[in-house]
Amino acid sequence: MASPSSTTRTRITDDMVDTAAALYRQGWTLREIAVEQRCSFQRLSTLLRQRADVQMRTPAHPRALRLSPDKQAAIRAAVEQKMNQSEIARLTKVTPSTVARLAERENLTLFRGKRPKWDVDLARQMRADNVTYRKIADEVGVGIMTVWRRLNPASSRMPG
Repeated sequence: MASPSSTTRTRITDDMVDTAAALYRQGWTLREIAVEQRCSFQRLSTLLRQRADVQMRTPAHPRALRLSPDKQAAIRAAVEQKMNQSEIARLTKVTPSTVARLAERENLTLFRGKRPKWDVDLARQMRADNVTYRKIADEVGVGIMTVWRRLNPASSRMPG
């Protein structure tokens, strides 16, 4: 009886090898290409080296360098939009470390979710004028609970 994997394998033709070589050069991984071509990635690797004369990437090769120009552009655009590292990774279907390596290589500053600077004195004055926490938060550009916590320190909230 044939194993399940042997019945689902596709015979790899020269056209498939050429297509796979082109995809590999664009930055696709062997596993992605194997899924697309419905074949074993080990066999695909062997055929790419033997038939298509493709130079395989080493494990030490930086992932950012293997990204297609389109993916690199998408990552750069997301960094410019101040998206955080994990959001960019999900959007572009790469790992967060790949995003970080590309950003480091191109001297891009990743958004780290740092606390925004806001005018606490203005918030205190607005609260003294009976302005709601929501309106204060909208004015100074932070969350409502951020305003509330800052204007009501923990020491004054403790039951006593």
